[in-house]
Amino acid sequence: MRAAGAATRERILDAAKAEFARYGVAGARINRIAAAARASKDRLYAYFPGKNELYAAVTERWTGEVSAETALSAEDVPAYVGRLFDHFVAHPDNARLQAWADLEPSGDHVAQALRATLETKHAELRRGQRAGLITADIAAPLLLLMLTDLARTTATRARFAAEHSGSDQLAAQRAATVLAAQRITAP
Repeated sequence: MRAAGAATRERILDAAKAEFARYGVAGARINRIAAAARASKDRLYAYFPGKNELYAAVTERWTGEVSAETALSAEDVPAYVGRLFDHFVAHPDNARLQAWADLEPSGDHVAQALRATLETKHAELRRGQRAGLITADIAAPLLLLMLTDLARTTATRARFAAEHSGSDQLAAQRAATVLAAQRITAP
């Protein structure tokens, strides 16, 4: 792909991420994405056959970025939740995309984009469960969902509170979130 084409594709992905974060898949509009990316709809469709494929590409990218930045380790799951909290505070669009992913059913393209990321995290949690580091009372997929929701919802609320009352509130909510993760995962 030529440099100009790669730049256009990147602008489309960036615009789509913002659109999906704001409106979800159902509410997102290809016209707005193309306009925000300074690209024609034809150019957008040259890279992505439809809205679902575009959403899958956006999902694969943001989940990959979050996973790389937060790195789940069975040896210290509460620290992972703290990093996830920090990430969602710093990147509220990713917190919104996570919420939309929970609210809207995903198609095959999105499920495929998520499968590798989720399976890696599930496997790490199962490893920790087998080693006695993490409770085995909660199945790994449900545990991951609970921990992600804990980090996302508290980070979203803490970010809002910090804008109105200062960073002390943010630090207190982060500490409480990490403590909750520690208690949830304790063997």
